Amino acid sequence: MLHVATDAPSTDWVVRLCDVDPAGTSRNIVDGIVRSVAQPDEFSAQEVDLWSTSHVFRAGHRIRVQVTSSNFPRWARNFNTGEPVEDGTHPRTAQQQIAHEAARPSHMIFPVIPREPA
Repeated sequence: MLHVATDAPSTDWVVRLCDVDPAGTSRNIVDGIVRSVAQPDEFSAQEVDLWSTSHVFRAGHRIRVQVTSSNFPRWARNFNTGEPVEDGTHPRTAQQQIAHEAARPSHMIFPVIPREPA
């Protein structure tokens, strides 16, 4: 769940889950996107579905979460104007904010499957 604000009439929120090995190499596991139409500069809660997946993070590896507003060409571009994607011709830069305080706790939930006894 992201608690986010933008100065654009429309924007995308992309969340990517990565596995970072001890050498620092980051590998994408899964990503998801949500197209948001919101009131400029007002925070809203956006749920980004990362689909069903399973991954084992080995000892010494780290979890990385990346949040961005684009993942072209995997997902269609959003010009941050509110125009339909097929009509967009003039992209604009959007100023994005992600909240991470007690009142607006952006977070991810990671279910943990316990290891079966040997």
